[in-house]
Formats: sequence, C-alpha cells, structure tokens
Amino acid sequence: MSQTVPHSHLVLLYSWAASNFHVLVPKRRGTGYLSVPYGHHPIPGLDAIADRAGVDVTGLDGALCFECGGRVFHGSDAVRSAFVAQVVPALEAHYGMASREVTETDFWRLHPQFSRGS
Repeated sequence: MSQTVPHSHLVLLYSWAASNFHVLVPKRRGTGYLSVPYGHHPIPGLDAIADRAGVDVTGLDGALCFECGGRVFHGSDAVRSAFVAQVVPALEAHYGMASREVTETDFWRLHPQFSRGS
C-alpha cells in the first residue's frame, strides 16, 4: 500500500484478470466503483501512464483495462512485478488514492457490472 494520500479512505483495486491488468476505481461520492472509469474522451494522465508502460488503456466496461496481453499477463513474476511497479504508483498519484491487489475472484465480485447494488 502506498503512502497516505488525499483520498486515503478510497482504494484502487487491481487484479490480473481476463488476460490483462485491470483496476477498479472507487466512486468519490457514494459506494462502489465507477462503471465507466475511462469514457470516450481522452484523459491525458491515464494516456501518459499507458504510454509509459507501452500498452493501451480502456475503461468503458467497469474497470480500467491496461491491455498488456500475453507479453505481460503470461510473463514471469518478475515481468508482472515490473509492470505493477511502473503503473500502480502513477495511478495512485493520478487519482490521489492508495491501492492494493485483489484476487481475480474478488475483482469480479466487486466489478460494477457484475456485483449487486454498486
């Protein structure tokens, strides 16, 4: 977990799921997670994070999806750790939130398109 940040009660949740790296972004008001964390308009901060990692980022389907595919998803633990070390601190700074990894099961359980009442 990162240092204390302005929205420290909110935590980004990340997981390796569906052959990519996904991040649930909590709502600043209300409960649950954003159903569209990256819509149809560019978000320069997120684009810069994805560019530095050499991947694309999308977010219309309930989570940020860093489309790393086989190169990283099926890579060694060291490759995955390096990807997390590059992306997660930048996301924490962008959103002003801490983060933590969750299991793929918890990711889908909390995902706004699949969970109840979010």
